[in-house]
Amino acid sequence: MGGRILSNGKRESAKLEVANKRATALELRLQGMTYRQIGDAMGIADSSAHDLVTAALREIPAPGVELLRREQGETLRLMLRHLWPRIERGEPRAIEVGVRILERQAKLLGLDAPAVKQVEVITKEAIEAAILDLEREIAELEE
Repeated sequence: MGGRILSNGKRESAKLEVANKRATALELRLQGMTYRQIGDAMGIADSSAHDLVTAALREIPAPGVELLRREQGETLRLMLRHLWPRIERGEPRAIEVGVRILERQAKLLGLDAPAVKQVEVITKEAIEAAILDLEREIAELEE
């Protein structure tokens, strides 16, 4: 249970446990599980599952990440090729799955344009002006 205490005060066993959790989360993600599914399987929140997978990926040397990306890309291509005859026949479920494969492929290759979100900044002055307007409206109603 208790490992040798390191100079920084952390136990080797705790570090090993974290490394094992990261490896497990990454393996489940590579099997196609969502972060929610990983969280459920590991008894953790989906945000924690995401953090574990992200940390595990950061630890993989860049060539290793590229290899994983190519392997996943090839898997997606094989899945789509296998599904293609059913897509050509117009099977709705096959088309739906095909679109999801293509979306995953685009994400994997970085083809999706970044999402642009419009942000409205509300200043103190704008809030004060809105309050004054409301006070005027209330005063008009009371007259």
